[in-house]
Amino acid sequence: MYTPFRFVSKVVAERIAQAIIEEVGGCPTENRILILSPKDQDVKVGNIIVPGTNKEEIPNKGVVIIPGEISEEYKTYRPIIKTGRVVTYGMYAGKKIDFNSKIFTDHGIDFGDDKHEFSVLSLTEVIFTENNPM
Repeated sequence: MYTPFRFVSKVVAERIAQAIIEEVGGCPTENRILILSPKDQDVKVGNIIVPGTNKEEIPNKGVVIIPGEISEEYKTYRPIIKTGRVVTYGMYAGKKIDFNSKIFTDHGIDFGDDKHEFSVLSLTEVIFTENNPM
């Protein structure tokens, strides 16, 4: 079976979230989520694999790492926005955010941080959620 994306598992997502919370002490603001997306996501069209071409573009799928507080106005998102779920979002949505990789190595987490990037999305930028295949 072809799996074009290299998502982290729910367990790894939870470990990454714990490391960020312990070391940085921060989280996304209201109605936003922190996600981890693989860089250079490939797309399969028919039987042809089209590799990611622009490294500056924010990928359009990622794993939820830390959800911010969800307000009453967005309460319908609560059951579907959880750590470890995969979200799909628009090509230019989100803001990239960096963390010192030492945070993760100190906690014994190896998820290939050079092959992934963190972004913060507004809940309104999320267009689809699904279970994590990992």
